[in-house]
Amino acid sequence: MSYFPFFIEIGDRECLVVGGGRVALRKIEKLLPFGVKITVVSPVFCTEIEEMTDILRIQRCFQPMDLAGKQFVIGAADDEAVNQQIAVLCREQKIPVNIVDDPKKCTFFFPALVKKGEFVAGFSTGGGSPLAAQYIRRRVEDAVPEGFDRVVELLSSVREQVKKEIPDIRKREAVFQKLFALALEKAGRLTEVEIQEIIRKEGENHE
Repeated sequence: MSYFPFFIEIGDRECLVVGGGRVALRKIEKLLPFGVKITVVSPVFCTEIEEMTDILRIQRCFQPMDLAGKQFVIGAADDEAVNQQIAVLCREQKIPVNIVDDPKKCTFFFPALVKKGEFVAGFSTGGGSPLAAQYIRRRVEDAVPEGFDRVVELLSSVREQVKKEIPDIRKREAVFQKLFALALEKAGRLTEVEIQEIIRKEGENHE
């Protein structure tokens, strides 16, 4: 059965990662840009995790109490029995859990991500073939135009102004289309004068 790709706000949410190796590292690196509060529990940490300053490290074996207050969990321990225990406890407590390399124990999957500023795209095969998801991710990443993050940021910054000044939906859509096209052409580098001119001109053209 396919998984539906919910996009949710995870900033400041509490995440537990069990495991201190390179697999755990990859999951942590994916989460950090989204502002997650990460606690990592492991008897041993790889150098990169050891040197991280924006996570909480607890150097010992996993204990069930580590799940308290956590909103999602990643099991990346070297011990399969530990990962099994985590999966069972999380299901019992209805905590979303991802057990690396074991789709049957997961209640959510990590997508292959393309992130350019606020633009985020995720690709998943439901754990069936991460390589296939990564292949599509690379193709999409290569197709994202230069400065696309600035384009999205610019359109977001003027959205409320356009909605306030141009209540008619058809006129508003024309303004956004013009702004998007020019912003894409200039890699998101539009001046305030150019932005306001488009809003004024397109609004008048559709009177």
